Formats: sequence, structure tokens, C-alpha cells
Amino acid sequence: MADTGRTHVIAQSFQSIEQIDENVPLIDYDIHDTLVHDETEVKTPRENEVCGNFEDFDHEYIDGKTFDTQEAVYEFYNQYALLNGFGTRKHNAHKIKATGVIFRRQFVCNKQGFKNLNDKRLIGNEKRRRDLRTGCEAMMQVTLSNNLGVWVVDKFQDEHNHPLTTTPSKVVKHHSHSKYHRTNVCKSLVSDLNNEGLKPSRLPGF
Repeated sequence: MADTGRTHVIAQSFQSIEQIDENVPLIDYDIHDTLVHDETEVKTPRENEVCGNFEDFDHEYIDGKTFDTQEAVYEFYNQYALLNGFGTRKHNAHKIKATGVIFRRQFVCNKQGFKNLNDKRLIGNEKRRRDLRTGCEAMMQVTLSNNLGVWVVDKFQDEHNHPLTTTPSKVVKHHSHSKYHRTNVCKSLVSDLNNEGLKPSRLPGF
């Protein structure tokens, strides 16, 4: 299991790089019981936080962090994962039952859960790939604030139950860090880290 209680180094960008995929399990909740109401608990983003600017981020800072869009949330968590040595997936999206509007979304480690080996789409497929997931519970959840109109991090879990990827040249092989998911600045950053022999999960600040 990876070390916990440490200060994380994160690089982030709020540029939208991929549209959120709505084809994920949807769960209906009562919006009045689940939205964030107390704006005094909401933290606003720091200025000049872009990919390549390294600052120390701790658990307390990430909890309560705000974003304008779901795309910005995904970009932040994906860049966090890139520099910490793991890949990401978009997970559950929760809807308001009456309107169908999404008010909560989860982004998880790509080793979250386990594959459904009884999936009808896999029956008869002799070349079924082995399950590489480990049931990892690392994730970040955001909920739409009904009085501020921003997405607020209300759940953040940074513990992994598997080793993190050790080198930049390997971490970029995760699907979420492929060339279609990363900015040119971040691709250059990862290349520079690899040339210097730095590991994604062992950057300065840990």
C-alpha cells in the first residue's frame, strides 16, 4: 500500500481536454438532501495553477476545492494522477430524479473495482484479457453547489492498495494519460521528468 498522510505535488490545468462521457451508471438521489449548502466551507482555486507549476497540495486543501465545470474536475484529477503514478477513470454520475441533471460525479483510480466476468459481451470471447484491477478505493468526488453553481470536492481518498507506476515513461501509457488526454505542456513535462530520472510518485514535496 502506498504511503499516506503525505504532501502531494500536483500540476493542473483548467483547459477542457475531453468531454465528460455520460454513458456511466446513473443513480437517482434527492437533490435537497445531497447538495452543498454552506458556501463558507467552499475553497476557491489558487491563481496561476497550470500544468508545470509545482506547489504542495495536502488533503485539507483538496477537500472543498471548487471547479467551474466537470471537465475542469477531470483535468485536475487526471493531472494529479499523472504526477503521482496512476491512471484514472470516470465512474458514477448521480442525477436529480425530476430533471435528469447530473449533480454529483466520481473520478476513480483505474484499478478501482473488479471486472464483471459474467458480462454477456465477454461470453464466448476466448481472448478475454485478464483483470488488472485491484479494488483500489482511491477517488475524488464532486457535488454541484446549488447556491454557488460550482462543483465542490466533498470526498477525496488518496490511499491506493497497489504500487504506483514508477517512471514517467510508463505512467503515460495509462489510457487516461494518452496523447489525446494531455496538453502539449504536460507531455513536455513528463518527458523532462523522464530524462532527469525522476519518478512520478517521488517528485519534490513528498
